[in-house]
Amino acid sequence: MRRSLTFNLAVAIAIALAGAAFAQGRPEGPPLRPSATGVRAVANVRQLHDALISPASDAVFGAASEPPQDAKGWTAAQNQALALAESGNLLMVGSRVRDNGNWMKMSRALVDAAARAATAAEKKDAKGLEAATDAITVACMECHRPYRDSGRQMGAPR
Repeated sequence: MRRSLTFNLAVAIAIALAGAAFAQGRPEGPPLRPSATGVRAVANVRQLHDALISPASDAVFGAASEPPQDAKGWTAAQNQALALAESGNLLMVGSRVRDNGNWMKMSRALVDAAARAATAAEKKDAKGLEAATDAITVACMECHRPYRDSGRQMGAPR
């Protein structure tokens, strides 16, 4: 129960921060700076991965490999995909931004792929969800190669 409450709180914070970014009308522009929006990055990139990105991506990959059997399961998969998409937005906020080129492009690719997963889950489309997870994998690998651990290859999902 505690993990669930903590995760739900983290997701709510992520969605609120991303909402603030969109409210400023600049989701495609330069990284949001705290002085311009009042938004500030609290977690660093590793913490964001540990709290949101890894658990959400694991859940989405799990739903793609074993599609949900009921509406509740599909809703859970959709919510995890939404959390993953909003996490991509959070990678484009403040001090988390590594550069205004590839970092932003790769973060947007994660947002787009996870949004496709959310749409597929909403439609209860197992094949669409599987295809979206392929795009999520590519987005993650393309970012991890240049930015994470000097290009160390991604491991298998936990």
